[in-house]
Amino acid sequence: MTTRQRLFKDDIGGVKIESPFTLAALSGYSDVGMRVVCRSLGASLTRHEVVLDKFINEQGSGPKSGLWMDPSDRPVACQLMGRDPVEMGQAAARMAGFGYDIVDINFGCPVKKVLGRCRGGFLLSDPQTAVAMVKEVTQAVRVPVTVKMRRGLDDTPLSRDRFWEILSAAVDLGIAGVVIHGRTVQQRYEGPAIWDAIGEVKRRFAHLNVMGSGDLYSAEDCLRMIESTGCDGVTIARGAIENPWVFRDCLALWHGQPKPAPPTLAEQADLFSMQYQLAIAQYGLERATRQMRKFGIKRAGLHPDPARVHDAFISLSSPDDWKRIQDELYGEDASFASGRT
Repeated sequence: MTTRQRLFKDDIGGVKIESPFTLAALSGYSDVGMRVVCRSLGASLTRHEVVLDKFINEQGSGPKSGLWMDPSDRPVACQLMGRDPVEMGQAAARMAGFGYDIVDINFGCPVKKVLGRCRGGFLLSDPQTAVAMVKEVTQAVRVPVTVKMRRGLDDTPLSRDRFWEILSAAVDLGIAGVVIHGRTVQQRYEGPAIWDAIGEVKRRFAHLNVMGSGDLYSAEDCLRMIESTGCDGVTIARGAIENPWVFRDCLALWHGQPKPAPPTLAEQADLFSMQYQLAIAQYGLERATRQMRKFGIKRAGLHPDPARVHDAFISLSSPDDWKRIQDELYGEDASFASGRT
């Protein structure tokens, strides 16, 4: 066992996880197919894409609701976003009832429309509502509750004070963990993530499961964040969309083993096939095919001819197109597989 493994905190409020490497809640991406393929490659915890409390309170839990889970995808967290503490508590209770192992509260989304509706990252400017929301959710469920936060609304002293006010109150209310994104809400996705903010949270709340987020595109990035900040784990976002094999790479380095070779075309084809079948089960054939378009575009960089793959997935619109792409670009007869041009 490596030193990294000995220091690993292997649970979040009693929910066991096998490694520090987890999948972030990715809007538009963290459906059941994405979660299961990342799980197959080593993700120890997955998160459903963020959903509004109102949607949860008005919908069922079948496949077409978007809340469907595969039995192999455990433990899995849901991430909720809203602006009314009571409605958030009601939604949390429903999600726990659907079988989600952890309820995560989003205080980090920087999207302009979300902020304009006083949700997500906006709540870092409203400690009273944010704390009331944590209180309602923790009282509504028996599963662990975590929060996702950016390091502040902006870089002003007032924003910093509000960050600590919210987090300190949430810890007092019994949250089991926190994910800290190293950017401010104002930064959105621009500029570097400040990892020191993650380490500061871990030093102040040593008992709390603290995970870091921001600028994690490779296994080396993930291990470096853990080692430099002392955080308990990482949540991989855009890096996992582009390369789900990042989880496999993380596990290898964590165990002191060499980093595996990049995925072969056959491995990529197998993973696409698994994800496509899960998407069909969740959405039906036609919508599943359209859903896979964005994943193919994002993963084009793993292919020997990324430009050709990118263009092929942009034009993907039917199951026949899907089969053609898989046969011509990922199949045994693909010219790239044998080095032919």
